[in-house]
Amino acid sequence: MDPFDDLPDRLARIPERISRAVAAWSKAELQAPSMGGDWSAAAILAHLRASDDIITPRIYAMLVRDNPPLPAYDDRRWAEVAGYERADFRASLSAFTLRRAELVALLRRLAPADWQRTGLHEAHGSITLLQVVTHLVEHEEEHCRQLEAIKAAFV
Repeated sequence: MDPFDDLPDRLARIPERISRAVAAWSKAELQAPSMGGDWSAAAILAHLRASDDIITPRIYAMLVRDNPPLPAYDDRRWAEVAGYERADFRASLSAFTLRRAELVALLRRLAPADWQRTGLHEAHGSITLLQVVTHLVEHEEEHCRQLEAIKAAFV
């Protein structure tokens, strides 16, 4: 199986994994830091939304322009400015889910050659679309595992 066949499917599962992990959580539980003092579920979702806000436009830019410049952003500052951590968790997850469906639909339409398109990231240099999407998937799956571990600690 080509990685570009699997990546959209893995991305599509992220919102559902988040939803399942926090399904029965109260507002207080969503805001509470985990046992180790790590991020709360709300902080994790805020981080994922900010990362999506930054990375999804990069994907579009790489598909519509040849080797576009890709500015670096501080995703924590982005989440703070956007107010994601203070937002209603369920509404925020719904917005993330809708945006994710659009991105997954786009990725599923790509030709194999599209995955090799490049952009010039100001901190990391030349990167391919495949690298960007692979990083996004791995990053989000890591945070899903973090949420699932928090859920296990609640039980």
